[in-house]
Amino acid sequence: MPLKAVIFDVYNTLFRNDTSFWMDVFADICRIQKLPISPEELWTHWKSFEVRFRQTRTNMEHPEESPPFKTYQAAWGEAFVKAFDSLGIKGDGDHAAQLSVDGMVSREPYEDTFTFLEYVGSRWKRALLTNADNDFIQPLIRKHGLSFDAVVTSEMAGAYKPDPRVFQRVLQEAGVLPEEALYVGDTLLDDVHGAKLAGMTAAWLNRNKTDRDPTLLPPDYEATELSGLAGVLELLGRRG
Repeated sequence: MPLKAVIFDVYNTLFRNDTSFWMDVFADICRIQKLPISPEELWTHWKSFEVRFRQTRTNMEHPEESPPFKTYQAAWGEAFVKAFDSLGIKGDGDHAAQLSVDGMVSREPYEDTFTFLEYVGSRWKRALLTNADNDFIQPLIRKHGLSFDAVVTSEMAGAYKPDPRVFQRVLQEAGVLPEEALYVGDTLLDDVHGAKLAGMTAAWLNRNKTDRDPTLLPPDYEATELSGLAGVLELLGRRG
């Protein structure tokens, strides 16, 4: 079937989300809360707890048996509380989590983001599927005046990528079949592996030129920037 929709991940695909942006937020947290540690030290402790949340939130063998869904804001707040306890300092986890959510709204787009989205929108449906809270994706979209045929967050779906049910949700919202969509994302597990499990064609946006993980399903296509996928879209648009 010919291509009918291109579905995008958001962070590190369309908008930057590298550690430097987080360090700016953590500097604000330390300054506002007058914490007796450096932003780097807080980041190291907080990240260790945040990673555990990511590693345990989805049961890939039996997705329906995954732990009860928890938003990023809630999980981040809990990770801050644990980080403060491990550091032996007093801090406001809820406030720190809110500043982190606010920071996600201020992330900057890549240079090729808007041009490529315009190109896609002129030919095909375009949609977003992102592991994110509504409270930072919706303001981000409005801030940049973007529109999509479908937007699905992990909060809306009540589950996180790579759970195949999340991909099925965005396909339903976009009104296309798995074989009619291309999914574009920056991670091999959450984006490529998850999309492939849902029967979709997957493109890996490998901006940092990292190595593939042989234990995961391979991408159908790979590019280091969005413009590098133009030829792929043209090819998929002609297939019958």
